[in-house]
Amino acid sequence: MNEHLCPSDASEQQRCSQVEIENQSKAISSNRQLREVLDAFPGFVLVLNHARQIVFANQAFLHFLDATSLAEVLGKKPGDALACEHAVQSVLGCGTTVFCSTCGANKATPLLHRPANDTPQECRIRQEGSGKSFDFRVQTAPFPGGNDSLYLFFLTDISHEKRRRALERIFFHDVANIATGMVGLSRTLCDKKLDAKKEQQFKNVLHRYAHRLADEVEAQSALAAAENNDLHVQAAPCESLALLEEVAAFYNNGGNNQTCRVEIGADAVATEFFTDPRLLHRILTNMTKNGVEASPPEGVVRIGCEQAGSDLEFWVHNQGCMPETVQLQIFQRSFSTKGTGRGLGTYSIKLLGERYLKGRVSFTSTPENGTTFRFRCPCHIETANP
Repeated sequence: MNEHLCPSDASEQQRCSQVEIENQSKAISSNRQLREVLDAFPGFVLVLNHARQIVFANQAFLHFLDATSLAEVLGKKPGDALACEHAVQSVLGCGTTVFCSTCGANKATPLLHRPANDTPQECRIRQEGSGKSFDFRVQTAPFPGGNDSLYLFFLTDISHEKRRRALERIFFHDVANIATGMVGLSRTLCDKKLDAKKEQQFKNVLHRYAHRLADEVEAQSALAAAENNDLHVQAAPCESLALLEEVAAFYNNGGNNQTCRVEIGADAVATEFFTDPRLLHRILTNMTKNGVEASPPEGVVRIGCEQAGSDLEFWVHNQGCMPETVQLQIFQRSFSTKGTGRGLGTYSIKLLGERYLKGRVSFTSTPENGTTFRFRCPCHIETANP
């Protein structure tokens, strides 16, 4: 449970006593004018003490959590109250794991050796249990009245804003590129006389472009439905090796602008199981795409499948190694190694694989052994919503 503890910050995370927290909370709640001002904010406003514990939360924050009273969050740290999946990995909670070192909420809050950071930060949270992901803009400010042991903690939910930007930058960008290629090919076919062999080559490429376009539209549609809990699992018989061959063929057909090869491991098992082939194909395609993008020209990405007890475990390996800061953020929705607003692949792998196919996504990445993403898939799932 505590292997992810960050010792450098843990020494400064001792919690205040319940009596001290209640006294701090009463001092704020008894100030009617201050309470009304904080409740009037449309965003979330917390008052934290020097141990990062909540001593006051405005109504907008309590409503977001479906909390009926302040008592439900009193004494918790922000990540604890928001059910951040990393907060449960340390007995000291929010702010004390290695994952917290990349969190904007952690960077914004003051410590004994670090003053408050008034520069807006971004905090990405994936909730334990529900698997829901949120993006917050975080900022801190001194508490009015000169109380140095307290400070204001502002959270603005920018999840929809980030999703809209991702749609514009990823989906529209990729669809436009594919459509441009299709227009160019179709114009050549219409305007020029080509020999039969050349014409067939152009038709084959045009067909692959059309397939990629449909794939991009389906991927975005599935992701949007999954996040809104509107995605329906449609379980059917599926054959593991045939699925791997389909994924490899997609990346080896010459229409995806990469020069590395995708190879199926010689020991990949061929077995029939019962899952949603459409969603599993989406997961494996994204795992393979990440491997391809991380590989050098003329490199090799290997994919495979092995029996894992009563489950099947699919894997994708490339020779690259992810930096530690990337490994700590890899499944967060708005994080990308490709630049701002890019990349939803690993996020969708975890969302579809764990929430909908009831499997388990994991990875290892070292300079010696490269990077391997794994998806452990139950051999039988029920056709139902999560």
